Amino acid sequence: MASERYAGTDLVRRITTYPVLLTGPLEGKEIHVGGMALHECLSCGHLMPTPAGKAKVDRNVTMGIRPFLGQLH
Repeated sequence: MASERYAGTDLVRRITTYPVLLTGPLEGKEIHVGGMALHECLSCGHLMPTPAGKAKVDRNVTMGIRPFLGQLH
């Protein structure tokens, strides 16, 4: 179940808070998404969102940045 960019195979599933660094007009800011489904490498501790976790990140970041971009509707 390794990511395309990560070759580790000794992974365990975790539910935890995941920090997401923003890009674009909010570059340098960070959103913490709670209750994330992640895979953690037991060798190095690297965290990778599962497909469901990635979808949650996308939803939370989209909704979380709207107030900062003046898009409250």
